Formats: sequence, structure tokens, C-alpha cells
Amino acid sequence: MMKKKIIGFILAQNEYKSFVNQNKLLINALSKQFDKVYIFNLVRLRFHVKNKKVINQEKFPDNYILNTPNNSSEFIDFFKDKEMIAIQYLSKTPNFFKIFYLIKKVNIKNIMIMNLGNFGNKQSIELQNIKFFKAFKYFYRKGFYYPFRLLTIFNIFPKIEILFESNNDIIENIKNGFSRKVENLFPLFKISYFRKVVRVNSVAYDHLLQNKLTLEKNGKKILYVDTPLNHPDRNEREGKLNDFDVNNFYVKLTNFLEKMSKTFDRKILICPHPSNKKELKYFQNFEISKKSTIDEIPTSDIIIFTLSSAILPSIIYKKKIINLESQYLGKYLNNFRIKYCNSLNLFSINIDNNVEIKKEYFLEKMNNSIQFYDDFIKSKLCSDKNISSTSKIIQTLKKDFF
Repeated sequence: MMKKKIIGFILAQNEYKSFVNQNKLLINALSKQFDKVYIFNLVRLRFHVKNKKVINQEKFPDNYILNTPNNSSEFIDFFKDKEMIAIQYLSKTPNFFKIFYLIKKVNIKNIMIMNLGNFGNKQSIELQNIKFFKAFKYFYRKGFYYPFRLLTIFNIFPKIEILFESNNDIIENIKNGFSRKVENLFPLFKISYFRKVVRVNSVAYDHLLQNKLTLEKNGKKILYVDTPLNHPDRNEREGKLNDFDVNNFYVKLTNFLEKMSKTFDRKILICPHPSNKKELKYFQNFEISKKSTIDEIPTSDIIIFTLSSAILPSIIYKKKIINLESQYLGKYLNNFRIKYCNSLNLFSINIDNNVEIKKEYFLEKMNNSIQFYDDFIKSKLCSDKNISSTSKIIQTLKKDFF
């Protein structure tokens, strides 16, 4: 009997709001292209999950069918007469291992989308920037990558049928990786985790295509994009920064922003991080944006940041950029900050010092960096100037599976 093909998402989390916000374009596009789209939330099949209630289920379009199986049998029974093409958002820690086993058992075709275009973390453990006695959670999250890969090689866990990726450097690394080389020599051994890789535009470039915005060179404001000092990835590796040091950082930051506002005769607009509401008290002298960061960037003159994916649309819109350095960022965040500075020759300022702002010098340094943007855009952010990632993803899935 021919199984019915269905499409949708597989995830395992307790709420849908953040997932919908991050994937709104794709969610809406799938809704228009398919009669039914399925959401399988496997949170109740994870190990060591106490809260199994799922909230914000009303966030999806009307033709989305939400399914939260209570046990393995419910999940397996559903797929007796169905074959699913699933865009999956799952971690590789052991409390997800049962889920991967079940996905393989019912032969779901796994799809992964990685089109942020930013510098990311390695899948395996990195020993740099680690405080060993504070990093138990990090070692747990990253330490099982190689056992996970072995289970995919032996077909106990599923591989990824298609990876949609925006960063051409990552694609080349996959093509030239060890498993791909082994498979090229011995074609019968299907050990490569990503069976097919398709390059698409980044989310940041999609924003330009969707809004058809012009590259406005001179906005009317200076935008500061805030990133939590106690970022979860940093805390896993280095431990939490104390309140005294957090306060010192924001004192130095606000002093720098006030000088920038006066020197450049521009108002300062703050784009706070959604998880960083506690630090809003430090920005009482500035206006707080009510829009998303990506919507504020096109009409801004200068973008100031420490470490944020917001740097990517800033590059696409050819904005003047200042990167901020500080000891309070710690080794982990500073390491990522340096990667962006080196790749784009960004103008960087250490706000721990008493900074003297010279307008003409600052403008010269910021404008000099812009000449490096195009290569970065070409290699990491834009594969096609005319088609969005969402359109290409759906076209590819229809061609390959339907």
C-alpha cells in the first residue's frame, strides 16, 4: 500500500511562541502551498522532562494540525499509513535519543534549515574559553555528539536528507569533510550525515527581498543592539557574571553612547535583547525600540553592537558599524566578536577605556569597513538575489519528495 505523504515540523518544546516568531515566513508559506501541515511536538517523549504541558498552540494557521503524542505507540501508530517529510528542530543530547530512534523507526525524511549566516558554535566540545568546574551543562550538551554520529552511521538514528544552508564556507567544509571523502572512496558506505546540501539565502537577505527596501545610506539615528552579558552559551562555559561587573559594563556603555549622540548629533535608539529585560534600567536616558532589530536597521545611520546576529542585516544594508570590546564580555563572547571584526575589518572600540570620540576619524574607520561587506555577503548571506530561502526550500521539497 502506498503511504500518504505529509509535510510539517518535528520539535520537542513546551511552548510555540518563540518557534513561530523565528519561523513565521516559512510557516505561512507552507500553509499556502500545502492543504495540511503537521506539527509533531515530541516533548512528552523526551527523557527527564517534568513540564509536559504545551502552550501557545493558537499561533499557527488554520490548516496546521498539531499533534503531541503521549507515548511511543501513539507516534508509531500514526505513521502506519503515512510518510512524513519533516523539518526538524531537535537537540543532540541524550534526552532526545529516544526521539531520534523513533523518527528512524517510522522512516521520517529529515530536513534541516541552517540559514542564519552567522558564526556558530561547533557541534563537538571546544576546550577554549572553558572554566571546567562551571561547565558541566556545556559538557553534557556537547559531549554526546560523537556517540550521536556513530548511531547515525549505523542507521539507528536518521541522517539529514537535505540541509538548507546559507554559508558557502560551511557547505564547502561538508563537501570536503572526512565522512564525505570516505563515502566518495567507498560509495556503498552511506556515512555522510547530510545526504544533500542546498544553498539558500540567509534570513537577513530574505528580509531585504521581502520588504524591497532601498539601501538608505544616512538614517536619522544611532542604533545600539544589546546582547546579554550573561548569555546562556557564555554561562555554560564560564559561569554567570556577577551584578557588580554587569553594572560596571553598562555604566561604561551608557557613557560611550551619550558621547556618540552628542558628537554625531543623532538620537540613540536601544534594541534590547528579548531575554534581557532586567538591563532596561540602564537605558533610562535613551529611547527603547518597540520594533524588532531587523526592522530598525534600514533607517539607522550607525549600528553599535558587541555580539549579535543583527550585524548581518547591518552588513546587507551597508550600514556604518562600530563594534564594542570590553573585558566584561568574557573570553567566549569576545572570541565571536573578534571573528566578525576580522572578517569585516570592523572598527572596534574598547569602552573600558575613556574613549575620545573624534567624528572624522570614526567616520573614516567605519566607511573603510564597508568595502569588505560584499565578499562577506556573497560567501555567507546571499546565494540568489531574486529568490527567498523560503521559496527555494519549498520548491526543492516539492521536487524531491512530492
